Amino acid sequence: HLGILSARPMAACMTSKMAVAPSRGALARKVSVKAARRNAIRVRAFAPAYDEVFDGNSGQMEKVLSQSIESISAGGLEWSYRVGVPEEGTEAKPTKVLMVHGAGLNSFTYNKLSRELQKMGYTTFAPDMPGHGATSKPTSGFDYSAASYQSALEAFMTAAGIADVEDPVDMVVSGYITSQAALLLAAANPGLFRRVIVMNTPLGPGHKLPDPLAVYTRPFGMGKGAQADVYKLAYFGNEFAIPEETMAKYEAPYAGGDGEAARAALEASVTKNDLKALTSAVSKAWSVRGLPKVRIVWGVNDKYLGDKDMYKWAEDVRATFDCIRSVGHMPQEDFPQEAAKFIGAYLESELKVSALGSVRLGKVTKDDDYQR
Repeated sequence: HLGILSARPMAACMTSKMAVAPSRGALARKVSVKAARRNAIRVRAFAPAYDEVFDGNSGQMEKVLSQSIESISAGGLEWSYRVGVPEEGTEAKPTKVLMVHGAGLNSFTYNKLSRELQKMGYTTFAPDMPGHGATSKPTSGFDYSAASYQSALEAFMTAAGIADVEDPVDMVVSGYITSQAALLLAAANPGLFRRVIVMNTPLGPGHKLPDPLAVYTRPFGMGKGAQADVYKLAYFGNEFAIPEETMAKYEAPYAGGDGEAARAALEASVTKNDLKALTSAVSKAWSVRGLPKVRIVWGVNDKYLGDKDMYKWAEDVRATFDCIRSVGHMPQEDFPQEAAKFIGAYLESELKVSALGSVRLGKVTKDDDYQR
């Protein structure tokens, strides 16, 4: 049985490198110099994409809404990314959604969640972060620190035509390290983002690396060169089994000719970023006023990340949240339909604070700030 706990900050619920947000005027000047390039990119139109899957009921292959796989050069890297477009006849929403995966995974993790959002009318962009999936895995010039990921993601957004203070995106993040770098980017460049959704990401000192990532932090270099155990990373934190064909998509980048480069990139991502310091930097960056509105959509049966630190973070930054019972570390895998329902409702809502302001500019005094 699936149970939902919906709440605003803590009062309604229970019993580094610091990013500094510039002024909006400075941000506007910074982004405007890229306007000509952005406008040229915008003329590109994407079409709906479909996968063919076997339907056990009909015994035939059927088309299912999916995402196209695109490529682009940005920040000295070659990026692979998924673009999800609503089907013809679906009213398109005006705001695009950027989806950032965690360390060790790739953009495929959002395949099902993106499909649900596309059905609602959203266009989604989900990049393979550097060192992951089919994006470049550099051995020099990119050190896999949070700062490098932050700069790279901003470069990707600019090249993809979704870095615009006049048309800010909504962003969904989940997982470790790369997702936290994305949160730092949103705090440092608030004009580029309208709303942010956080799904099961480290948010407090009680949140630790899971064993498949922590292996690289063993003392005296004992974890150096360890195999990338993506099966364990993706599977053991969840509430439900991940099908074999789905797991193959997660493991694919770590096999074949690029496998060692992907493994080395994952190791570097862990060793270049102290999780405690990174989590602290995110908390400090999001403690200031004037940032995008935040909603947490949390699987409370997460085997890696307890919900205590999430509640505390929500209180500290005045974020609101939905807790989904019987869902684990990856809501996008365990129950994408339910996660999409809460994400979609939040993206379409008008909070009581202000249509344009941050939830941190004042408290949300009612729990029913949107229709769930």
